[in-house]
Amino acid sequence: MNPPAAPLDPKHEKALQALIAWWDEAGIELDAPVVRPRSAPAASPSRSAGAEPARHQASRATQSPAPAATAAAARAAGFGQTVQEGPSSLELAAKAQTLDELKSAIEAFEGCALKRTARNTVFARGDRAARVMVVGEAPGKEEDESGEPFVGPAGHLVDRMLASIGIERDTVYMSNILNWRPPGNRTPTQDEIALCLPFIERHVALKAPDILILAGGLAAQALLRETTGITRLRGRWQDYAIRGTDGEASGKTIPALPIFHPSYLLRRPPEKKSAWIDMLALQSRLSLED
Repeated sequence: MNPPAAPLDPKHEKALQALIAWWDEAGIELDAPVVRPRSAPAASPSRSAGAEPARHQASRATQSPAPAATAAAARAAGFGQTVQEGPSSLELAAKAQTLDELKSAIEAFEGCALKRTARNTVFARGDRAARVMVVGEAPGKEEDESGEPFVGPAGHLVDRMLASIGIERDTVYMSNILNWRPPGNRTPTQDEIALCLPFIERHVALKAPDILILAGGLAAQALLRETTGITRLRGRWQDYAIRGTDGEASGKTIPALPIFHPSYLLRRPPEKKSAWIDMLALQSRLSLED
């Protein structure tokens, strides 16, 4: 049993409490539990400040913070690989002839390790007849709990963005390139994206929207087969190549507009001016399509 860590001094304790409160308000989760600091007991007159037992010092010296939930850490742990034998995601996606069949295929798929840690499979929300389809990156905490994409703070923001040009929440269709939440909201690995890519590509092909909005760098890079970062892709119309059941380009395309992910805009409010420009570009494109 490890001895208890030495208490923090009041200055550091106050700073840590403020940080934990900020994490709570932001909905940030950690893979390791946070031990909230306790006030230091009154100093004993029989022990000087430098008389800490050697075993306590050794314990504190060997303690290290929990590793960050990152894509690199996930790759090192082996996540993203196929976890069972059976039909591949491409084979299952190809068999789906309707959105309902695709939803059932994704829910039955056991080849992605993310499904083991997720509460729900997140498929889509919104009007299946909508002209605009928004594809994001991966479900977050709120999406994992509800089973619907874009329902957390980022989802509320994108709803307001679209409403600003007359597109109401129930008149747009939304999904993600991944159907399961990565633990701790970490960035998905490239293996996980590649594994699930046939599902979202089939999703877009079956939905066949007039316009595709790609929210975030991961969504834009995966579906457009791009390596360019979102800061350069953002706001530039692209032709998304609809994929056939074999995963190859069918020759048909859909106008696609990469935009900053709304969660990025929440962290960087000054970038909302770019988001407004993108919404105006979308409004203009819809008018042209009419």
